[in-house]
Amino acid sequence: MTVYELKESATDEARRRRLLKPIGIWSAGRRSNAEVVSDVCEGADSLETWAWFEHDCVARFVLDRDGRVLRANGKGRELTDAGLVGAGGVFVRPGHRNRPDLDVLMARLADGVQSHGRLLFRAGDDDWCILKLLVAPETPDRVFAALCPIKPIPAERIEMLRAVFGLTRSETSVLVHLTSGEAPKEIGRQLDMSVHTVRAHLRSLCMRMGVKGINGALRLSFQLTT
Repeated sequence: MTVYELKESATDEARRRRLLKPIGIWSAGRRSNAEVVSDVCEGADSLETWAWFEHDCVARFVLDRDGRVLRANGKGRELTDAGLVGAGGVFVRPGHRNRPDLDVLMARLADGVQSHGRLLFRAGDDDWCILKLLVAPETPDRVFAALCPIKPIPAERIEMLRAVFGLTRSETSVLVHLTSGEAPKEIGRQLDMSVHTVRAHLRSLCMRMGVKGINGALRLSFQLTT
């Protein structure tokens, strides 16, 4: 969403609605589910917008249409410095598990099929994130990205998933650990199960949830609880 100057007229009811006047810099304004990353251009005259972009607690990036990182805020640079994203100037390296999904979404954005989208993204060994991408007609050669960490699903929402999908107690326990970023082997150690038993529970809960694979179960779980 572009930041706009808001004008109101006390005498004209129609003008009580927001009148949009671009001021040349991107910011989040009221953030929707397709949260925007600021395009902080060189020479921009809005110190406030720059400060918001730089110091926001969400990792934000400006990409070109090929997925190369053109700009990152402070949190974004922390991720690139750690090698989690942005290696070699490319936001997601070719061998990353999420690269195929990202390529599909980037192509849909480029073709105008959609203006924004979200991906379940794994940054590191334990951290699940929602990657949000957005394009704007005013900047056709830019893609704005935000990488938002996902906190473990609260117990009451896990219980909601259990009730909705009819998960067993063991399947629910496996799902709790899975959504906390643990791999099947670690889940088995935590629950005193063999990895084969964990994988059997994973197959069963995926069938109950009507999804394919671990990523499908995670994606649906996060969509329904965040």
